[in-house]
Amino acid sequence: MARLSGGDPSLLRRLNAIAVLRALYAAEELTLTELVKASEVSRPTVEEIATDLGEQGLIEEVPLSPDAPRPVGRPAKRYRFRPESGHVAGLEIGPHKALCLVADLRGDVVGRARAELTPEMDAPDRLGVAHRVLGAAVEGRPNVRVLGVGTTGVVSGGKVVRSERLPGWTGLDLPAEFGGGCPVLAGNDTKLATLAEHWRGAAHGVDDVVYVRAGRTVSLGLLLGGKLHAGHNGAAGEIGVLRRVGRSASVDRFVELVAATVLTVDPQLVVIGGGLAQAGDLLTTPLRTELARLCLFPVRVETSMLGDDSVALGAVRLALSRVEHELFSVADVA
Repeated sequence: MARLSGGDPSLLRRLNAIAVLRALYAAEELTLTELVKASEVSRPTVEEIATDLGEQGLIEEVPLSPDAPRPVGRPAKRYRFRPESGHVAGLEIGPHKALCLVADLRGDVVGRARAELTPEMDAPDRLGVAHRVLGAAVEGRPNVRVLGVGTTGVVSGGKVVRSERLPGWTGLDLPAEFGGGCPVLAGNDTKLATLAEHWRGAAHGVDDVVYVRAGRTVSLGLLLGGKLHAGHNGAAGEIGVLRRVGRSASVDRFVELVAATVLTVDPQLVVIGGGLAQAGDLLTTPLRTELARLCLFPVRVETSMLGDDSVALGAVRLALSRVEHELFSVADVA
C-alpha cells in the first residue's frame, strides 16, 4: 500500500499504519529498510508508526543477538509482529466431544483442552462441559480477543436454527451463551472444518472444494471461489437429514453422493474428512476411479490430515479472521 498525501490526515495515518502492520504480520522479522520497502511508506513515518505499534504491544524491536557478528557502524533496527500479544479460541461442541484450541494471533495453537460427551446428554449438561473445557484451555492465556464456536446443526447468525442430533439444541444462542468476555462467532461444524482444510489442510490454496465429513452421518462443506457457501437458510450441505445417506455404510451409496455433488459443483478437489478419512488410500483410490467413470472431468480426491482438530481449528480460523479485520480495518477512523 503506497503512502498517500492530502485528504484526511487521520485516515492517511491509519492506512500507513495498516501497511506497516501487514508487512510485519506477513514476515518473521524485517529491518527498518525492508519494512520501508515492503510497506511503501516513508522512513520517518515508518519509525513513528513503529513506535506507536510498539506502545500498543503489537510489534517490538528485535535486539541484536549476543552471538551475532558486530556490524560496522550502527546496527540496523529490526522489528517483528508480536503474535503473543493476544489470543483467539476455537471451541467445538459435538455429540461426542467438546474440544477447545487456543492460538496466538498468527494462528499457532498454544493450548488445548478436551472432554468426552454423549449424544444423549441434555443441553445444560453439554454446555456445562463446554464451559469447563473453554476455561481450562484459556487459563493463563491473557487477552482472548475472539471466540469461535462450531457445533452440529444449522447455525445462522450465531444461533442453532435447527438441530437433528442433540437434545434441546435447536434455538440455542451461542454468542449469548458464551459471550461476556469477548466477541463470539459461531458456525456449523462441517463448514468450519472446511475452513480449516482451506487454511491448513488438504485444500490449502484451492478455491473450489467439496469437503465430505463422513462418519456416523454424512454432511458436506462447499467452498466456492474461496468462500464458504452457506445457502439461503444456512443449511447447504446438510444431507445427513436424508436418513438412508446419513446412516448408510454402503460404499456405492457414498460414491453416488460424492459424484452427484461433483457434477453439481464442478470442484477442483474433494476432501474426505471425519471418521471415514482414517481409511486413507483404501477409500480414495477406488473413489477416484469411480468418480472418473461417473463424472465429466477428473477431480482430485484427498483425505484430511487434520483429524479430530478440524472443527475447532476452523473455529480458530473464524475467530482469527475477525481479529485480522480489526487489525487491518479503517472503519474506526471517523
